[in-house]
Amino acid sequence: MTDLFDLLERTPRQAPSGLAETLVPMLDDLARAFGCDRGFIGVYDEQRRSLHGVSGHGLRPELVDSMDIRLEGGAALIEEALSTGRPQRVDDIVHDTRLAEPVRQLFLEAGFQRTVLIPVAGPGGGPVGIVALSRRAPFSDREVQGLVAVTNRARDVLASVRDAAEMRDTGEAHAVEKEWLWWMVNAVDDPAVVTDENNEIMLRNVRAELLFRAHDDDSEGRRHAVWMNNFLFTAALSSWKLDPSGRATGREVTLVDPIEGSEIVYEVIARAATNYRDASRGTVAVLKDVTQLRHVNEELERGREQLHSAGEAIRVERDRLELILRSVPNPIVVFGSEDEPITMNAAAIRLFGAESDRPTPVSDRRRRIVLANETRLTSFITQLRLDPGERKTGELALADPETEDPLEMSVAATEIRDGVGAVVGVVAVLQDIGRLRELERRRVEQVLFDSEKLAATGRLAASIAHELNNPLEAIQNSLYVLVEHMTGDDPDRPFLEIARKETGRMSRILREMLGFYRPALEMAPTDVTALIEEAEALLAKRLRDRKVTLEKRIDQHLPTIRASGDQLKQVLLNLFLNAADAMPDGGTVSVTTTLIGGARIGMPTGRSVQIQVRDTGMGIREEDLAHVFEPFFSTKGGRSSGLGLWVSSGIVQAHGGTLQVRSLYGRGTTFTIVLPVDGPPPKEPAS
Repeated sequence: MTDLFDLLERTPRQAPSGLAETLVPMLDDLARAFGCDRGFIGVYDEQRRSLHGVSGHGLRPELVDSMDIRLEGGAALIEEALSTGRPQRVDDIVHDTRLAEPVRQLFLEAGFQRTVLIPVAGPGGGPVGIVALSRRAPFSDREVQGLVAVTNRARDVLASVRDAAEMRDTGEAHAVEKEWLWWMVNAVDDPAVVTDENNEIMLRNVRAELLFRAHDDDSEGRRHAVWMNNFLFTAALSSWKLDPSGRATGREVTLVDPIEGSEIVYEVIARAATNYRDASRGTVAVLKDVTQLRHVNEELERGREQLHSAGEAIRVERDRLELILRSVPNPIVVFGSEDEPITMNAAAIRLFGAESDRPTPVSDRRRRIVLANETRLTSFITQLRLDPGERKTGELALADPETEDPLEMSVAATEIRDGVGAVVGVVAVLQDIGRLRELERRRVEQVLFDSEKLAATGRLAASIAHELNNPLEAIQNSLYVLVEHMTGDDPDRPFLEIARKETGRMSRILREMLGFYRPALEMAPTDVTALIEEAEALLAKRLRDRKVTLEKRIDQHLPTIRASGDQLKQVLLNLFLNAADAMPDGGTVSVTTTLIGGARIGMPTGRSVQIQVRDTGMGIREEDLAHVFEPFFSTKGGRSSGLGLWVSSGIVQAHGGTLQVRSLYGRGTTFTIVLPVDGPPPKEPAS
């Protein structure tokens, strides 16, 4: 029934063809008189608050027939014309904000340009329709007034169109009302009855007849069950006090199944009713079979208790899980099957939580950062889903919503699967590796500093030993000559022997000091490109904080070289840090690797790897350039020990290579490292 009414409601009400045809000549005359190429006449349906097309000029007939503009849909311009009776002009169909989008699309489809809407009032003064005309040129005020005067001729025809549609609808409704009422009552699956003032049943639907009406050919048992049902139902109605002005009430009554003979429990929804034609009163009742509900009541109660117990267990487990999540310092986010965040702990809410997740309102700046973080994480999880395996890891760059500092996060995502193995969610655990890398960088810098001090101490001790060794050799030779020229019984000979032994011991101590300074290097095949990548990773945050960009031009075909990887990494770290210090306002560090022949640079024959580190800083003054590799020399004042380049030069020389510098003050500095592929040349055995 409802579907039929909806269909009738949605069907456009067309005017009788005879009435509509009388409007065509008038619309054509108006179009010609005012130079219009488009136009239509619509009739106003006050009950439905809509405008229906009945005649058109320059438009397809099917387009006119399909016009059904609802004023509730935001057609403010048309509604204003009808309510005020004043014509409305539209000079810009596309941008006029008074046009709702459906009306705008309809006008554009009809090809309307500069448009005027003329409301037409009926004989009683109320609106009956609208005349709409369109042309390329705008309408003047004088033309609009002329259109108002002319279009008033259409009011009687439009009023007749509206009245004819209303009469047709009323006639159709009365014709089917009784038939639909019968079908409506009998379409109900539940018994429905109407009783009189004495609670005797007068009318019943088909379902109720099975309970309350017996036939002559029915069995004695069925007739008795029907009589019993009438008695029980009448007695129940008599005991209920129904308020004629009150709402329908529901009570229960137990009847007998006329076929099975078993009890049936019905919920009776009854309401007092009055027939105002003859002033008689009665009751309208609908009976709902609730027998099965009674049977499942106990099951429902038991199920409720089980659900209560299960809910309590779930609550305890949830509280335990929330306690665990709150205790974890790392951000944890749980994603659903569509990669949307469904829950997160406090650490994650700080990075990704919306305003509703936080106890206090947040600023627009923080809201933008949080939204950007959530978008990056969601995209990252979506990309990780494409990788095989249940557990995936990766790195993600985020921003701190409070300080806007960049965050380097490691993400470990694990898929959640149901009983059949389908993925129903993802748990992502994030860890701030930027702090770990910063700690590692500081540790490396400390190790580098300690190494520099140790190397400086060693070289200082070696220099002292070297300087003392020469006069000590002269003393030993002199003592040897004196002892040789003395007789065995000379009283001074024992003292000279003591002097010879002590000078020999001093010589051994100096040789041990020199041996300590020259420890044996642990040479192994070393990947220069990997060393550069490791050094960059350790200093990434420091370079980024100083706005320094590292550009690499790496020869992908470099061979491995025989070298000590740890010591060469120390050299690279020294050069990168010096380059960053030379650019306090930011700049670029370029690292270039090349495979060259030894003959080009004056080295022994064979292949060598060249590493160039170039910065765009202020460079080194010419008077300082000759001292950069000297110990304790620094252009940084008290901020440096002055040992970095000195130690780096010693490491490169120990590898059989060279470390050179070129600089132009104000233009930058370039350090060039050349290392033989086969490592340092073998030492000649001592004679």
